Amino acid sequence: MALWFGNCFKEKMGSTDEKLQRIQQFVKEGLTTDSMTEVLRLIGFSCEKEEIESFRLWNDYLPRAEEYPYTQEQRYLHILWELIDRVPLGINCAFSIPFRRILAKKLFKKCGDGFIANEGTRFNFGNLIEVGDNVAWNHCCYIDAKGGVKFGDYSMMTEYAKIFTHGHSESDHMIRTYNGVEIGEYAKIYTASTVLAGVHIGKGAIVATGAVVTKDVDDFTVVAGIPAKPVRKRRTEEGETPEELNHYTLKDKWFQKGGAEFDGE
Repeated sequence: MALWFGNCFKEKMGSTDEKLQRIQQFVKEGLTTDSMTEVLRLIGFSCEKEEIESFRLWNDYLPRAEEYPYTQEQRYLHILWELIDRVPLGINCAFSIPFRRILAKKLFKKCGDGFIANEGTRFNFGNLIEVGDNVAWNHCCYIDAKGGVKFGDYSMMTEYAKIFTHGHSESDHMIRTYNGVEIGEYAKIYTASTVLAGVHIGKGAIVATGAVVTKDVDDFTVVAGIPAKPVRKRRTEEGETPEELNHYTLKDKWFQKGGAEFDGE
């Protein structure tokens, strides 16, 4: 009985690859309320059309939304990014990593090949995010993209790293300033560190765990502390060329360009 039920369920819902292919096609064509409802069903979330059309996100009510209002399609893509962490399928990396990349390719201002994001990663205004090739975001990173954020090829953030691109007036919380952040290629933003608005992290630089970066960081420089200060040059015994810097995140370069089972376009 259990085997029969399992086979029927697989036939009804489809395999992981089949689901991803169908979702990718829907996203490429442009999400409508009808196709959004079908994608929700495929990931295991049931919602009526009228209900999903009524969804509004936190960012819909921010002052920045006056200049960069979500289209309905952008809102649906953001909703899917949030929901995948709230359904059982979200812990299946064979599905959730390619799923997030499918969304990013359509939602971000730019998204290169080999992008991977772990569960719990959050951002606002995806249309102000630019991502190069083989960029990686680990568990529970946060990107405040209101002022724009650029990630160079092979750059990475590890657990609970945060980037902010805006500030507030002390007298009027509605008065805000925006200043973009750029993370250079092969840079590493380590666990629980914070990068503040207007900062440029140089090529190959490393932000140490728990650091708060308030000023630009030179190429191949390690910074640490609060506020972050240079402590030494990065150790690059094997060299500093792309071939000599191993910036892949998972074993056998899984899910990334040039690695095992890369799910490209």
